Amino acid sequence: MALADATIFRSVVPASQTALVAGSSALLRIASFAPHAVVDELVFRLVAMSALAWLLTALLGLRPLAFWIAIVITALVIYPAAQHAYLAKLTPSLLTMMREIMLHGGAGILWGWLYWRHGLVASMVGHVSAHLALQPMLGLLFG
Repeated sequence: MALADATIFRSVVPASQTALVAGSSALLRIASFAPHAVVDELVFRLVAMSALAWLLTALLGLRPLAFWIAIVITALVIYPAAQHAYLAKLTPSLLTMMREIMLHGGAGILWGWLYWRHGLVASMVGHVSAHLALQPMLGLLFG
């Protein structure tokens, strides 16, 4: 995603994000984002996705389908609804919408799948590991 932000989406990357990358070290950003990644997994996967999957399984009875529906709804509806303050600050455009869906929606679907197939620790490790790779790369591309 860092490469996409540096090329395709560069014009819609929020100024606050480029300022954060330019103004702080990768280590400081990792130390800041890692706890948030863990909390995201607790809130969005353990609580929201699990509750939704349980409800859909009870209603539909189709367990794999219920989990996929829960994963997609959590990533593309519940997460954005919870992040409305961040999203409200963005300049609305098709490119911005595509970036947010790819960045947060795509990651949310991946973390949801990891949670479903391998458990909470796997989704936490995946989410935190993404920041371990992403933050230094962002520093190189935007710093």
